[in-house]
Amino acid sequence: MTLAVLVAVAVLAAGALARAAHRMARRDAVAGRLAGPAAPALAGGRAPRRPLPAPPPQVAAALADADLRVPAPVAWTLWLGALGAGSLVALTAGGPGLAGVAVVALVVGPALVLRTRRGRADARIEQALPVALEAVARSLRSGASLRQAVEEAGRATTGGGRALAAELSRAAAEAAQGASLVAALEAIAVRRPLAGVRLGVAALCLGAETGGAQARAVDGVAATVRERLAVAAELQALSSQARISALVIGVAPVGFGAFAAATDPRTAQFMFHTPAGLGLLVAGLFLDALGWLWMQRLARVAV
Repeated sequence: MTLAVLVAVAVLAAGALARAAHRMARRDAVAGRLAGPAAPALAGGRAPRRPLPAPPPQVAAALADADLRVPAPVAWTLWLGALGAGSLVALTAGGPGLAGVAVVALVVGPALVLRTRRGRADARIEQALPVALEAVARSLRSGASLRQAVEEAGRATTGGGRALAAELSRAAAEAAQGASLVAALEAIAVRRPLAGVRLGVAALCLGAETGGAQARAVDGVAATVRERLAVAAELQALSSQARISALVIGVAPVGFGAFAAATDPRTAQFMFHTPAGLGLLVAGLFLDALGWLWMQRLARVAV
């Protein structure tokens, strides 16, 4: 009964933290757009209050790289709330041993998720690159200058290519303010050092410097990038069985251990309340995570 009440309180607390973090993120976003003396008025003349410390910069960078569109303050607040509530529930249910395991799982689990999704944002940019290059070629054929074509492509690129659209719009804006278009385009390749982006930037810069049939060259690069993406998608499909097998092999021992501890009090007593059980539990979880990461590495496809 006590455990059920504790779990209910933990769920309610996590929901309250999520709502507070969401309100904080929306308020900070609006205040950032105002960026002036009007910003404190959002909080009724008071400076916005943060219920928790601001997340480290690495959190926002990791979320962006994993293509998880969750504001960093929201993710940080939810993680801290889950860490506190999960450790409290585990402490009540299984004592200090289970609480320690829960803390390790809640710390390592999100890090593993972010690691497995690493590079998703760059993959989305490369997937949107052929469409953006084809939009540039269409604008060039209609008589637009290269700067205008890049600006129009930035406006036309939507969906998963928002990051690429922002890069193109930024380059066009810098060129409109007097900067060199070639330098602005090359800066995109510096910020996004991807093979497809470097190829597309090279074609655009070559057209800007030498002229010639720019639209045909850009179309050719778009076709090359599209073929490369098709090959990568086929390789990913062929390796999907290995990745699913790695997931099952990694999750199965954890699920079996949880089932055994829940159905057999002697197993739970040994694992969570004896030094030998805790040592074996930590070693097993460590080896399981290490094996899962190794299988993920073996199943990774590099194109």
